[in-house]
This record gives sequence, structure tokens and C-alpha cells, in this order.
Amino acid sequence: MSPRIWLFSFAFSFLVVGCGIFNPLKTCVFSPVKAQLLLNGQPVKEATVIRRWDWQKLREDHTVTDDNGYFYFPAVYEYSIIRLLPIEIVIGQGLSTMVDNEEMSFWTNARRDPEENAEYQGRAIDITCDLKDEEILIKEFGARMVTLCQLNK
Repeated sequence: MSPRIWLFSFAFSFLVVGCGIFNPLKTCVFSPVKAQLLLNGQPVKEATVIRRWDWQKLREDHTVTDDNGYFYFPAVYEYSIIRLLPIEIVIGQGLSTMVDNEEMSFWTNARRDPEENAEYQGRAIDITCDLKDEEILIKEFGARMVTLCQLNK
């Protein structure tokens, strides 16, 4: 194999296919989530929590709270050639649960940064959410977030 072909193959696999430090196609569409779900200050046990994100296509996954109302989602990454275009990314994000057979949203966000933990400008999503709290609009993290949750310190 000629040196040029070898160099091109290496560069292509590193930048596009591989999971190297610099991958211009890789986008964190949802950072890891660690949360506690409460109802009137009491843990919501064994509740299904739905995580949705919308970037090019609406997707979702689910988990269940433990006996103390805690749940966890790992980070979600997607890859797209769109990242190479000079356009802003906007990823719709949401967390909801089922209450009395109705889906209740408790955290929504419009993500605009491809890096992990961008939702809270570098801080991890570590939240406590009481389903009886009033919704609040948070503007301080670069996007509009509507939530019933408090960011843990």
C-alpha cells in the first residue's frame, strides 16, 4: 500500500469512523441523567421514566425508579454528517413519567451544544424533581428549560 493511501485511510478512520478524541460527526444528544423523582416530598417507587430526544428523528428510552425514587440514564451519542455543515444544532430533550395513567413531563430543554453535560453548562444532570412543584422557566444555561426539578449541588 502506498504511503498516501495509508495516510488517507488512517485519517479517514480516525476522524469519521473511529472513536478518537476528535470526531466531528459525534454529538451528545442527551447527557447522563441522575435524578430522584418525588411526589409531595415522598419517593415515587417503581415509576417508568421516559427520556426523549429529537435530533433528525424522535427517539426514546425508558427506565424505572428504585424504592427511593432514584433513576439513571447513560449518555446518548449520535453521529451525523450534518455536524460538518455550518448550521446550529438544536436537540429537543425531555423527561416524563406516568402519573394516574397520564404522561407528565417534568423536564424539557432545547440543547444547542454537542458536548456532554452542555445542558447545565458543564455541570452533570443531577436533579431532584417533585411532581407537585410548579414548573419554572430557566434561561441561565443558554437555552430555555422548563422543569419541575432542582439542580443538586
